[in-house]
Amino acid sequence: MPGSGETKAKSLCGSPGSTSRSATNEEARALDRAIWDFSTREEPDGTIITQAPGPAPENGEFWSHALDRIKDDPDQRYAMARRHLPLPAAWREMAIALRTKIRTARKEKVGYEDLLRELHHLAAMASYAGYGIIQRVPYARVAALDLSYDRVGFDQLLLLGATDGKWMRELWGEPSAHSTAAVLYADMLAADLERIDADKEREDAERMELLFGELSSKTRVESRADPQPLPPKRRGLLGWLFGR
Repeated sequence: MPGSGETKAKSLCGSPGSTSRSATNEEARALDRAIWDFSTREEPDGTIITQAPGPAPENGEFWSHALDRIKDDPDQRYAMARRHLPLPAAWREMAIALRTKIRTARKEKVGYEDLLRELHHLAAMASYAGYGIIQRVPYARVAALDLSYDRVGFDQLLLLGATDGKWMRELWGEPSAHSTAAVLYADMLAADLERIDADKEREDAERMELLFGELSSKTRVESRADPQPLPPKRRGLLGWLFGR
């Protein structure tokens, strides 16, 4: 089958400026926590603010807002989305950019097979797990899986549409099967889910311990700083007589 996946797509991992270079479970966990772990702070008026840092900004702006400004430029759109992998929205934005580039190449009657192969590989990787899970899986490990067109096909890949499948069939023929990374690597995914659940349970316990520790500390400080004065002791008859 010509070009059907004997030649694997280039790995998307490790691009310049990419935040998605996680190669170990701990690196993936640390990356996710750096984005979504909540912290608390007290404002001058006493208001308690609980907030997560969120994704890294683009020139001081939330990345999806910055993306709106360059969404008509598929090269910039692709590059910005790639910097924010493995955020779920980044996979989708990269697919949109690649699809736009493919349409332009077809219109100009120039080769686009490499772009189409990258689109397929991106969609196949994204089919390993959904939001809350895939960003906790080492990106390099998912990128290295055998997710060739002949093994995965296109019908079950949520990032692909009917037109994408039509283009792929035109170039590579009918795949041997239609599947997902989650199905093909079910045992690996089950182990990841068990590990991630255990990590999140431990992290929740850590957050609760930290929160209660901060509240307890604040209560002790306020208690020491503002003690209630004792009421004046009333003098009895002997006190008046003897000045006591």
